[in-house]
Amino acid sequence: MTELNERMVVTLPWPDSVLSPNSPKHHWRHRQAAKVLARETAMILAMETGVKLNTEKELQLTVRFRPPDRRRRDMDNLLSSEKQQIDSICQVVGVDDSQIRRIIMEWGDVVAGGEVHLKLEVVE
Repeated sequence: MTELNERMVVTLPWPDSVLSPNSPKHHWRHRQAAKVLARETAMILAMETGVKLNTEKELQLTVRFRPPDRRRRDMDNLLSSEKQQIDSICQVVGVDDSQIRRIIMEWGDVVAGGEVHLKLEVVE
């Protein structure tokens, strides 16, 4: 039987700009390819953690964006760009993303290439 954990943390690559709601019009094929790659990457990284969460409780998602440079960015668009990854991670850890009742978003330091830290945890 799989042991249930209280939290799962995963570090994802910086989202492809094609996934941004504010990106210029892209051909549907390019956008779809970026969605598939984002989903598969998140799934692999989440599976590597081996974590399963309690499906009975509410969840909190903490997202820390560590951008690749100091350009100004819109945080809510970045969260939208992470939709495929969040859905994929929830699927892997055995929860429905509708259980996420609180989302905390924050900026982290600039890192080469950029990255996104997601922490999904059970709240009481």
